[in-house]
Amino acid sequence: MIVIKKLIFSKSLLNIITLFLIFVVSSCTSSYKKSADSVSLNNIVKLDGKYSVYISENKLINKLKLKSNDCESWQIDIKIDTAYRQSLKDVLFSMFQDVQFTNIELNDEDLKNSDIVAQIVIKNHSAESIFVVERNTAKFDFILKTDVNVKSHLMKINNSVSTNKSWDNNVYLNCSANKGAYKSIQGALESIMSQIHNNIYSSVKSIKR
Repeated sequence: MIVIKKLIFSKSLLNIITLFLIFVVSSCTSSYKKSADSVSLNNIVKLDGKYSVYISENKLINKLKLKSNDCESWQIDIKIDTAYRQSLKDVLFSMFQDVQFTNIELNDEDLKNSDIVAQIVIKNHSAESIFVVERNTAKFDFILKTDVNVKSHLMKINNSVSTNKSWDNNVYLNCSANKGAYKSIQGALESIMSQIHNNIYSSVKSIKR
């Protein structure tokens, strides 16, 4: 009888522990950010006239450099292409009263024979995530780059923009590489969208002079 009670108690305890572990794992999984979110800007400048936009179809891949396995570093593999493209479109739709997105770069003859003020060409984008632990401090760096070219049949202005956002945390103090990476990536997206907006505005102003 005593043996049976011990077995029942052991099974009950095992069930409780199993349920607890499932709850913990589920909680961690639900808070794990697998993709970045699109960002929006305030105080966007409006430009009149007709514009064309070409955004390279090459997927923006977050290239990982993991130099440590601490802080669940495998979770810094955050997808960014969708958020990047949606953020771009939101900014560009807000900037221009009349804008058309195209899958080709227009040549000088195309631009000359159209009523387009300028074409915005966004290409050569790249992203890199670097995670390392030095002296018990986890460090994450996110680097985002792209080219923003603005051209008419008379003038072409090439711009390269980049941003670098970082995060660090003691490995023994609630260290989560995923939270740090997500925060850095969101900050980088906002920063580069602001730079793209400013470069397009200044380039268009130069072309329209």
